Amino acid sequence: MDIKSYIVSKNEFHKRIINDIQNLLEVNEVLAQKVIEDQLTFHIDQLKDSLSIVVEFPYVDKVYRNSYYYYFSSKLDNYFRDCIRLSFFNGNITDIDFKGKTDIDFKYNIDKEHLQSNFLGFMVLRPTISNIIGRSIISPKALKDNGFISCMAKFSTTVNSIKLDIEGFPYSSQDAETISCAETTLWATMEYFSHRYAEYSPVLPSRIIEVLRGVSTERQLPSKGLNVDQISYALREFGFGTKLYSRNEFGNLEFSRLFSCYIESGLPLIVGIDNRKYKGTTAHAVICIGHNKVTEDKVDFLKESKIEEKYFLLEEIKITETKYSDYYKSNNTSFYDNDDVEKKFVFIDDNRPVYQQLLFENPVGGYTQPSFKNCEITHFIVPLYSKIYLEAFEAKNFCRKFIFNYLDVPDGLEFYLRFYLTSSRSYKDKLRFNQTFSDEIKQLILEKPMPKFIWVGEISTKKLIKDHLANGLILLDATEANTSFLKPLLISAYSNHLISIDSTTHKISEKDLPLQNFSIFTNNLK
Repeated sequence: MDIKSYIVSKNEFHKRIINDIQNLLEVNEVLAQKVIEDQLTFHIDQLKDSLSIVVEFPYVDKVYRNSYYYYFSSKLDNYFRDCIRLSFFNGNITDIDFKGKTDIDFKYNIDKEHLQSNFLGFMVLRPTISNIIGRSIISPKALKDNGFISCMAKFSTTVNSIKLDIEGFPYSSQDAETISCAETTLWATMEYFSHRYAEYSPVLPSRIIEVLRGVSTERQLPSKGLNVDQISYALREFGFGTKLYSRNEFGNLEFSRLFSCYIESGLPLIVGIDNRKYKGTTAHAVICIGHNKVTEDKVDFLKESKIEEKYFLLEEIKITETKYSDYYKSNNTSFYDNDDVEKKFVFIDDNRPVYQQLLFENPVGGYTQPSFKNCEITHFIVPLYSKIYLEAFEAKNFCRKFIFNYLDVPDGLEFYLRFYLTSSRSYKDKLRFNQTFSDEIKQLILEKPMPKFIWVGEISTKKLIKDHLANGLILLDATEANTSFLKPLLISAYSNHLISIDSTTHKISEKDLPLQNFSIFTNNLK
């Protein structure tokens, strides 16, 4: 069958696509219309009204083809191998933009730059009638509401045989037979990492099934979903040093703080949701990839964080004779945690349109079904680089203890801590061009040997953070799980005082160096 394509505005899309859906699913017009209304409309409706949509059919999709040959082709009923692809462009795009305009020599010139600058992603429609939305990459710029920052990767594709690139996060609905919500989160996570880092490879549905074969106690097809342990196991097999966190283990407050900390670190989290605590039977898996842009009023309304006794008293090394826990209590010092700021998180949910913005306390806010009532986040899985041994809970506790015991704190000071993980390469690259950073301290940090990943604590105040500024810095070695004797500390700079650990002698070094207010690091989320 020859490939056909046409271009349609968003307003005319539903009328034009009916016939293609009929052919794809081999159904009558009434059923095709129902599929469009139930499955496709709410995805398209959240996109900007000014979009042009390029429709191509038949399209060979690698993910669906894998499911087709692994499962659907073995059925008695006939399933199509091919899909429809929708490509989205900003503004008015016509056939001339793809075929080109003739110049004075009657040669066709295609303005690829114009197409690239207006390209906003693609969506595959597969012939699985229960859920037709397949592999998709949509730019947040295509959305009516895109006031958020998130994990993004660059993907290459073709539209009408022209190569184009798009930044976004992978999305697909479950087909309810070869991939459930859990397998979909695994596929999307690996699709993202494989396009960001050379260490990882994309995985197809059959690969996920094969990896889990040894830990499955019954047949895997049709899929009945996976539990959090199976998801974590699969990620480990795909090359990650996975870390699983549960609400029961850490309690509500610390659990939400850890969740926020990892999102601020630019790591997509696989999130387990259920309502079993309330005698429900619903369990679901989604991915969290970012959060909305924090407004100044959210910082203003942020309440002082409760400081527990466990954050005081680092007994191993005494830099100063002052026990800061007493100093803190008598000195009217306020402490605020960036992870306590109220924000909406960005979720990839295979039952909902891409990039859902929801509060941590209500991750199923878009659902109306009674079965999802009282659902809450009970677990999340972090796909950490395998050589990161210092996880967020221990790292942040170390940072708090260091602040409360070793920093020279003026009377009545306000602390605002922003804590996250990042690569030392990315951090140093941004630091090199940060004109607001003190030159001497900047050079010391740039020359400091560091592991591939570091934990960063930026110390600020409410007033400074609203201007994206900080006045103190703590860098920790993410490969050092032993928190005794300040071993994770790489360097600390605050209140004109620098503390570092010599990489050769492992002894503490102190210097008096000025540190001016500097711009915070914002490269983890885009």
